Amino acid sequence: MAKNVKVGVIGAGLIGQLAHIPAYIEAGAEIVGVADVVENRLKKVAEQFSIPKTYTNYKDLLANPDIDAVSICTPNYLHAQMTIDALNAGKAVLCEKPMAMNAKEAQSMFETSRKTGKLLMMGFNNRFRGDAQKLKQFIDEGKLGKIYYAKIGYMRRRGTPKGWFTVKKESGGGPVIDIGVHVIDLTRYLMGNPKPVSVSASTYKYFPEYHIDGKYPWESSDVKDKLRDGKENDVEDLATAFIRFEDGSSVFVETSWASNIAEDRFYIDMLGTKMGAEIDSYNPIHKGSKNNEGSISLYGEELHSLVDYDVKTPEVRSHFEEIKYFVGLLRDKKPDLIDTAKNGVEIQKIIDAIYKSAQIGKEVIVE
Repeated sequence: MAKNVKVGVIGAGLIGQLAHIPAYIEAGAEIVGVADVVENRLKKVAEQFSIPKTYTNYKDLLANPDIDAVSICTPNYLHAQMTIDALNAGKAVLCEKPMAMNAKEAQSMFETSRKTGKLLMMGFNNRFRGDAQKLKQFIDEGKLGKIYYAKIGYMRRRGTPKGWFTVKKESGGGPVIDIGVHVIDLTRYLMGNPKPVSVSASTYKYFPEYHIDGKYPWESSDVKDKLRDGKENDVEDLATAFIRFEDGSSVFVETSWASNIAEDRFYIDMLGTKMGAEIDSYNPIHKGSKNNEGSISLYGEELHSLVDYDVKTPEVRSHFEEIKYFVGLLRDKKPDLIDTAKNGVEIQKIIDAIYKSAQIGKEVIVE
């Protein structure tokens, strides 16, 4: 019988409370301990989920020999050091997106994983969506042919988070690094992970503050716990980018926290030589709800006629599926075939290039 997987969670904020902790419980893992610098939050979460050990210093959690793996659920600027420390302590790691603040940090995380031989998996939960998994099956079967172009986006009409998300020194940026990272990674994954070669991008900042009657901004735990007022905002609220890949394919991406559009959208329009495909939905991650049952639309030609297909996809909680996969890798001692850590470095290079291109107003080469 495979051994029970024992985990620790570093960061007791909302992503830990709504996704990681309940998902580990559902996956049958044992949560041995949780760490957070805010003692009131730490105590509340430990009591809520019956977690036996609490730590105000994450290094004390890492020193616990009973823990096999940890989730890193902290602000972005802490990802690299905490991940490296955990890997060096002999723990497998599931790190929330984005991988780090920049590609240099991400590369150090990846190299430490390889050096220690410990699993490092990135929190790219959208890869585990029902529609994404089904579209990947169609692509792997060759139904789309060669995918050469995609137009993609993760757009909110009004959805700027309050707290560390809008503080550049802690987050690394705005919607590009927060939500754009999801749709960029998912699209590149569906396309077979082509190597990025250049990026041309623009960023905009026109909605640093707004008030919509009856609509309240999503607040990070540091605001909810009154550790800050959430008013600081020095990051973009919209960005666009054109990404070129080594195999000749390209992607246009747009992402926003606030923009004057009809409704929030998460979409991928993908063109292949045999068929095109479309995913168009919005996943309210932070409400802890399931994705609505959706569909993939496929467009092509058969018997000299244009054909359209709608493929129903199952209802899936992507964070729960992601953590189930992570626990399964540890329990069954299997390799991570989707290699999110290696690909996480490439995604971080793209993000770095988006910000650099927007800053200098020119296309940049992805190093």
